Amino acid sequence: MSLLFASTKLARARQLKRQTCRIFKFDTVIDIQWTEFADKADALCDVLPSTFSFWHINQMCEYLQSRILKAANATLPSSTVGNNYTPKVPKDLEILTQHYRFLNRLMHSIRLLRKYPSSYSAAHEHKWSTHLIRLQNILQLYKKVFTFVPTLPFSLSSCRQDNFKSLLDDLSNISKSLRGFHLLQEKDFQDSSIRAHLDDRNNNFETDLSSFIESALSRTRRRITLDCVFIDHSTHPQLLTDPKDIDDAVVNHFQNFVPIKSTPPVSVDTLPDRWSSAYQPMDDVSSSIYDSLMNPPTLDE
Repeated sequence: MSLLFASTKLARARQLKRQTCRIFKFDTVIDIQWTEFADKADALCDVLPSTFSFWHINQMCEYLQSRILKAANATLPSSTVGNNYTPKVPKDLEILTQHYRFLNRLMHSIRLLRKYPSSYSAAHEHKWSTHLIRLQNILQLYKKVFTFVPTLPFSLSSCRQDNFKSLLDDLSNISKSLRGFHLLQEKDFQDSSIRAHLDDRNNNFETDLSSFIESALSRTRRRITLDCVFIDHSTHPQLLTDPKDIDDAVVNHFQNFVPIKSTPPVSVDTLPDRWSSAYQPMDDVSSSIYDSLMNPPTLDE
């Protein structure tokens, strides 16, 4: 799987001078597709083990990577994205989050029933019949996560004997297991997102240095989007509406409107009064304090 991830990195797309790259939608792959992928990869690896063992390690890796990528292209769902693509929350993680929140809300309602048993009514039974179906689906969907699958009651009335204690314990165990699994899935997604942002930053270092500096300094970029620009020319006034013409006019304006003086002032006295007074030597500070500024430090210092 690591070879498959490596084959889809943005660095590879840049190396081949492509503006797009292919990503595989692992969150939508079903069991049959994984089986087809494994069978296809096995069929493509047609080199005898005796021959394969004599190859250099680099040749082995390149051979396996090419066969895995061919098998993935033939069997796994994928899509083409730009080099600035940032992954969204996977569908599986989103569904898992919804199930975990549902469990917390359900446990809260059961705790209220436990605290106020007189509030029990037929409406609770109707809601429980709906919740029970979803709970059974959760237990079936994440059966590999649970070390023990509890038997849930068909009716809430049977739980009133111990004031819903057993039901709360079962729901709490389910919630804890889902919570642990959710943390692992979330950590995997965070790692993949970090890798995507790092690849994006590396790409900016080569193609867009200003964006790289902004991301490295964690600055938020602010910009004003102009939908039109009027050029007040004495003989040929223009109203620009094309985005490219607007960008060119704005760049030209800020490059030429204010002339840049590259000649530094000769002395403080040549500065305007506003600045010359600020840079004049202070009367209460002796100018001799700078005499030893460039001396090497002494042993006592």
